[in-house]
Amino acid sequence: MSTNGHQNGKTSIIVADNSQAILVISEIMTIRLSGQATGHKFAVVESLTPPGNGVPLLHTHPQQETFHILEGRYEIYGQDEAGHKVATPAPAGSIVHVPGGVPHGFRNVGDTVGKVMMTFEPAGNMERFFEEIGIPVEDKAHPPTPAGPPDMEALLKVCAKYNIYFMEAPV
Repeated sequence: MSTNGHQNGKTSIIVADNSQAILVISEIMTIRLSGQATGHKFAVVESLTPPGNGVPLLHTHPQQETFHILEGRYEIYGQDEAGHKVATPAPAGSIVHVPGGVPHGFRNVGDTVGKVMMTFEPAGNMERFFEEIGIPVEDKAHPPTPAGPPDMEALLKVCAKYNIYFMEAPV
């Protein structure tokens, strides 16, 4: 994987819109700063999330994940002390940190496409996961149309390969 820009010594300069975009189910994911560029310490991924979309089902993965809500209105899902699912509003400007292994989910609850920057620590698994299940996007204004809904059985197998587990049954 390329560094998505230029490396000048130890500084990575990422040129806007010079990163590979991937359609992951309904979201356009762009790896803005790859793990390769950070010595595999972290990766930064941008998501353009259509209204009503995201990953609302509680799930876990080993990586820490930090959401920087740039545009739109999201809900972040977690669990209360009793283990019940709870939703917390996360409007533009919000930052949400989820430690590795903690059940969470998110959904764009606004009326327009939302934009969130996600940081994964350490890097690697999530980038490879998005690349494996996604479709390359050449033009973000006209992304490819998936052939149909995802094959959930196949998707769950790929999730398990990358240590992503759902706490709720996917529909």
